[in-house]
Amino acid sequence: MISAPSSAELDRTVARLLDDLAHHDVATVEIPALGERAIAPLAHYVDGPPQSFPHARQLAVRLLGLIGGPAAGEALRSLLDRHDLTALSPVLAQSEYAVKDEAVVQLLRLERTDLGQEFLAAFRRDRLPSAAEALACCRMTEAIPDLIEALEDDLLAERAADALRRFGADAEPALVASLRQRHGESPPTGESRVSRRRRIAAATLLGELGDPAAATPLRWLLNDTNPAVAAAAAAALAALDPAHVTPGQCRAIVAGAVSPEWRVQARCREAAGSIGAACVPAAIAAVTEGATVDLYGVPAQVDRVSSRWLIAFMLEHAGSQAADVRAALFGRDPVLLAEGLAEVGAARAAATVAALAPHPDPLVRFALAQALARLGGAPAVAALLGLADDPVRRVRVVAARALRALVAAEPDLVAAAHATLGRPGSRLRRWRLRWALTRAANQARRSG
Repeated sequence: MISAPSSAELDRTVARLLDDLAHHDVATVEIPALGERAIAPLAHYVDGPPQSFPHARQLAVRLLGLIGGPAAGEALRSLLDRHDLTALSPVLAQSEYAVKDEAVVQLLRLERTDLGQEFLAAFRRDRLPSAAEALACCRMTEAIPDLIEALEDDLLAERAADALRRFGADAEPALVASLRQRHGESPPTGESRVSRRRRIAAATLLGELGDPAAATPLRWLLNDTNPAVAAAAAAALAALDPAHVTPGQCRAIVAGAVSPEWRVQARCREAAGSIGAACVPAAIAAVTEGATVDLYGVPAQVDRVSSRWLIAFMLEHAGSQAADVRAALFGRDPVLLAEGLAEVGAARAAATVAALAPHPDPLVRFALAQALARLGGAPAVAALLGLADDPVRRVRVVAARALRALVAAEPDLVAAAHATLGRPGSRLRRWRLRWALTRAANQARRSG
């Protein structure tokens, strides 16, 4: 009769499998096969000293979570209190930080929502990212101030924001109070980068939570000395009440859409897209002035990427303001305008884009023909017919190709295009247009 291995032998076997980093696939099969007998060796392993590489100890923690049971949960819980990270060397501290964070993940997997105080202590002491989610799962409302403070931490900000969203209405009073709490001495706004980041995140969260009561404190921020904070507040207000967006909000949102603060930029561009035409006057002003305000309230030039976004936004949402948009864009740098046309993708922009066809610069007309080919529709065909007679050969070629592609996709456009051939013009122009349309119609018949 073969006797069962002793506890010491089992400890050595499990440790050997865990330490063999090159064959962890074997460990993930053989150790769980031991069932509950593996819990004690795994617990003994994680109770050992930190290692320079976290992989073996992380695997032990994951296997404890996989096997489960009260004993495994207790081993994981006790790991949270072990090893003061501040007393370890930087390499060991970083390694054990990852191990402890994995322990929180596995405790959540085991649904240990009774460990709220332990999770809060781990979050405060070791700043574990997964502890933020755990606190929300445990509904530890006393952790909300700690989570708001963590919005200033580059490593914890996203996880803290996710946890605050899960708290919902319970987090709103603290978020509102956080809007006016600023610190730092960065001129001229008198606020540090991390303070600004926290207030921006708090304003964004209030807009996402959707409570109309948050509108009043958000309006306080519309005149904030920090333009990025004002922009975040304006975008949050637009999310709370999209039907009553004021011109002041639109100006702040457009300013945020070209802000160097990428989180504010993304949120404000999304808000501007939802609002649409109401933001066009502010966009026209931004394009005309070509200036914005940087993170510290200092005037700065709008960068080229943001300028391209402004041009595309104006063209896609011009509506009844098409004449103003056309006038504003005709005076812009032709290269920049051509780059902006390349970013237009909404079919509703076809008529506004077509109005730029008389532009004097061939680079713009070339980009215009390419944009109209993407947008399609009768306005695009009408403009392309004009560009097919352009004095610059490469513009004519692109326009003719675009016509063929559009008519092949929409044969009904052939009749509307033929009607333009009777307009006054040179014999050469009429011949060129007829040639382009004939080729387009033939291609449409072949593909149909």
